[in-house]
Amino acid sequence: CRAQALAGAKARRGRPEQSRAANSLLRTASNRCHMSAAEQQAAALQQLRSEVQAQAQRDLMTKMTEKCFAKCAANSKGGSRLERSEQMCVGMCVDRYVDVMNAVNEALVARQRDRS
Repeated sequence: CRAQALAGAKARRGRPEQSRAANSLLRTASNRCHMSAAEQQAAALQQLRSEVQAQAQRDLMTKMTEKCFAKCAANSKGGSRLERSEQMCVGMCVDRYVDVMNAVNEALVARQRDRS
């Protein structure tokens, strides 16, 4: 059981963005060895959900960064710092992006609740 967990963790460590997930998997591996099959399945599903959520957050940050930079700083003079107007634009862009994502999330939750 432990050898199988170590092999999975080593495979994940090859990808830098998943090293935290690999460490987490390794820490929980010994606990899973003492769990029933149903408990192992539930733990694996929770681990997968956590990894998917973390990847979604990274993707959101990447999209937000790309879009706000393209909108606010693409014509920058190339200095090492953003000008004040660019900083304000990026701040407002990020705020707007977060507001929209929250509104979409609330609408999805409401729709799911209405279907239940």
